Amino acid sequence: RSLSIDCMQGLPQASWPLHAVIIIIAMPFSISLKAYSKIILHCCKYPDKAVNGVVIGSVSKKDQSVQIQDAIPMFHLGLGLAPMLEVALTQVELYCGTKGLSIVGYYHANERVDDLSISETASSIAGKIASNCDKACLLMINNQKVTEEEIAMKLFAREPSGVWKEQKHLSVIGGDLALRAAVKLVENRKFEQLVDFDNHLDNIQLDWTNPAINRAIDTHSLDI
Repeated sequence: RSLSIDCMQGLPQASWPLHAVIIIIAMPFSISLKAYSKIILHCCKYPDKAVNGVVIGSVSKKDQSVQIQDAIPMFHLGLGLAPMLEVALTQVELYCGTKGLSIVGYYHANERVDDLSISETASSIAGKIASNCDKACLLMINNQKVTEEEIAMKLFAREPSGVWKEQKHLSVIGGDLALRAAVKLVENRKFEQLVDFDNHLDNIQLDWTNPAINRAIDTHSLDI
């Protein structure tokens, strides 16, 4: 019969049955309304461009589950430019330090609406993040669903071989009500207020932590 790792944790490895099949238990990922909404708003602000950003949160010491608490929109121009990427990631890491959080993943929306492929740029940046956080995820955005009341992204986790494999363990905190709230933010054109790092580099007075968007999301979260 098959035994999972959890079933045999109390046994020394030498005593595991020779016919045991090791089953890797997938890590659950959850994403807050704040993080989910910012990703969707970023895509809606630049519907004709590829966009990217990072997600920040924490990893549970108890069960290794990943809680995505916020999203930081980064670029809609030159997504893979190394100098700007390094500046952005450094700034986000400093910000995370003030919040007791860490970068736990990367999100990417391709330019073409029907394109869900993982580009070399997406794989490279996500891999860089995964080198610092082995539980890091890659979120590929489904542009065809960003205005619908269903999860508009696919979750990938990196295998030891370096290959990104799709996972089925992503949940939006608040469920259908949260998805409805995200759509409402789009309908109210809150994406017009969203600031990414490209905007900030053009005008440093613009705040990439998006306090105005945070307030709008908090208002909608009261209905959940």
